[in-house]
Amino acid sequence: MPKRLSHQVDLNLLELFLAIYGSRNLTAAGKELGLSQPAMSRALTRLRHAYGDRLFIRQPHGLLPTPFADRLSESVHQALDIVRGTLQTPMFSPATEKRVFTLAMSDISEQVFLPGLADRVAALAPGVQLRTSQLQGKALREAMADGGVDLAMGHLRLEPEGLQSDRLFTARYACIARQDHPAIRGKLTMANFRQLGHVVSTGSITGHAHVLEGILASKKVGAAVALRVGHFLSIGRIVAQTDYIATIPRTLAATFEYAWGVKMYEPPMRLPPYDVSQFWHERFAREPGRVWLRSVVRELFAR
Repeated sequence: MPKRLSHQVDLNLLELFLAIYGSRNLTAAGKELGLSQPAMSRALTRLRHAYGDRLFIRQPHGLLPTPFADRLSESVHQALDIVRGTLQTPMFSPATEKRVFTLAMSDISEQVFLPGLADRVAALAPGVQLRTSQLQGKALREAMADGGVDLAMGHLRLEPEGLQSDRLFTARYACIARQDHPAIRGKLTMANFRQLGHVVSTGSITGHAHVLEGILASKKVGAAVALRVGHFLSIGRIVAQTDYIATIPRTLAATFEYAWGVKMYEPPMRLPPYDVSQFWHERFAREPGRVWLRSVVRELFAR
């Protein structure tokens, strides 16, 4: 079996070799390294033994490297530069970086957060591209672990093992109905809430559907679900053109007011608030690009 490298030569000896090679003087190299003359002599003996070459020959005006030492110096320089590089903190330069980040986002997050995030990333990092994914459950966790998904964002039901998170803000629900709804007079009442048909989304990666359907089906409320759809984004237009109502995240309701002309109402009962967070895998907690992306998200949306 070959000897382990650390048993043949160590980094201290390589740095000592370069100090001697640069100064051509054992005393001067010792001062540079903070070593005494005897310590330098012992270290040089170890170097000569490791490489099987005298390395330096004494001359009246200093030390003269052997041809082997001349050849060795370039390799040692490169080797130590590589080792130093492993100790330096990697940098992410937004202005010059070219990279694609994949974000796991629900349709709600795409509607509410992605425009602002895309605009900020384009301004700070014009070579960076964003793409979204709607992976769920185990597939999402695996993609985050292997680096296929860089960041997940929203009100997501994710098992915490292996993941880290940053709560951005706590949000509330709101109800929406069409502007001229014949059954609603001024405010949405509990009677309205029970009697009118509700539109709910069942296909989102968020935890909203589970919570909201549970509330509608509870004995205290007993409201009927009239229509189930696969995406929250289709709810705005449906409500605008029917007598159905919907309970959705307030941030999304505000965009629907602008886009579809629906009216936003306070729910007639107390609904639980929910947290919107960003999630990442612990493997990539210190990776500079992902750290930068999380900081942009936090700056834009944490409140």
